[in-house]
Amino acid sequence: MKKLGLSLAILSVILTGGCGFTDTPTELMRAPAADGNQQSINQAVMQFLPPGSQLTVPLHPEESSAVSLQDLTGDGSPEVIAFYKTEKTDYEIGVLVLTQSGGNWKKAASFSGIGRELDYVQYVDLTGDGIPEMLIGWGGGDGLNKELSVYSFKENTPQELLKQSYTVMAVGDLIGDEQQELTLIIHDHSSLTSKAEVYGATDNTLTKWTEISLEGSINGYEKAIIGKASATTKGIFIEAGLGAHSAMTELLIFDDGHLRRPLANLGEENPTFKPYSLYSEDINGDGIIEIGIHTQPPGTDDLSMAEIPWIASYYQWDGGTGLTHVEDHFQSYNLGFDFRIPEKWKDKFTVERNPDPGVNVVHMVYNGQNGENKATLLTFQMIPQQEWAKMEKSFEGKQTPYLVLSEASKKVLVAIQPQKPGNLSGAALREYNSLLLTTDEIRQLFRPLKMPL
Repeated sequence: MKKLGLSLAILSVILTGGCGFTDTPTELMRAPAADGNQQSINQAVMQFLPPGSQLTVPLHPEESSAVSLQDLTGDGSPEVIAFYKTEKTDYEIGVLVLTQSGGNWKKAASFSGIGRELDYVQYVDLTGDGIPEMLIGWGGGDGLNKELSVYSFKENTPQELLKQSYTVMAVGDLIGDEQQELTLIIHDHSSLTSKAEVYGATDNTLTKWTEISLEGSINGYEKAIIGKASATTKGIFIEAGLGAHSAMTELLIFDDGHLRRPLANLGEENPTFKPYSLYSEDINGDGIIEIGIHTQPPGTDDLSMAEIPWIASYYQWDGGTGLTHVEDHFQSYNLGFDFRIPEKWKDKFTVERNPDPGVNVVHMVYNGQNGENKATLLTFQMIPQQEWAKMEKSFEGKQTPYLVLSEASKKVLVAIQPQKPGNLSGAALREYNSLLLTTDEIRQLFRPLKMPL
């Protein structure tokens, strides 16, 4: 069922009118698509929320909201669902479900769960009957496992179909039949054991299909997604933190009713090992999920782990026990950008950052003859808005070519194109010139960096 958000007008009234609510979080402002009378919905939520309550927003998925409309019973008439916390306790989250009868909203159900935060909320059909279940993840705080409750609504009464602890979870079509499945990753810190469980529909009932053991001697699991691992095969991509300076990605393939780990080569180095977490995503927009692995640029061996300007290299599963390289990116969280490395730069560049932490500058540098011939190919610089007019005048006075890439949070991000280098000649200069980018190429290779959740 399509998720419908309450309009900004409704939510702003709910949050500012007489229930002790504070400023409106942006997460509560979802797209206006409500069919019912907005004023009556507003009044109903106000009427049935306990005194002193405050709406609470789910942490995951990203598009979740504190108040939404969902048809939980399959009768074609959506219910209002609101999540809230009261002043009485920090360890309880309330759920309010309203239904419409005779043109009036009434309370259909009200229940609560134990948790300091609302980790996850989604409405998805897991039983195959065409009616969405309500998935609620109750969170206890950092470092603690959560607990998932899956509810169906029969005659406006919530029935708990599943209650299970989890570390991270993912929902998606795992077998390609347009039916959604649930994957739970469960990590036990005490026993240092982990497993993945898959739940799906069997005869219109939610059942556990299979499970598989995972690495248990790790710091923790951070994220899981379901998506295409190849053009013909779906997979579960699980991100794990191994230690202070190490992480990996676990790939699970659902095959003939069971899960398998195609990249788990016993006795060999894990091919997805990386110094820091780098989450899997469809980096090139081809519909297939890529696994991110860091690559160290040339000439940075003397730098500490934290100082190395790592390259984000992305790989696709090759269908066997290995990975195939797709493309490289440089991603700067300080400057907030992602720059796809052009193919023609392969093995001919490195990255240099200004050692002064107060100067937000990154240089993409030509690295010819194993570093004997070096010259700047492109510079990225973040400039405070109040200094931009002065910097812009300086660029123009020196006839320095530049390109404004973004203006946000009172900062201007610019790409500065180089002048002709004086230290190159002959073949090195010709190779250098072949690597230079046009302004159109820079725009195509640049994108704002989406911060990981």
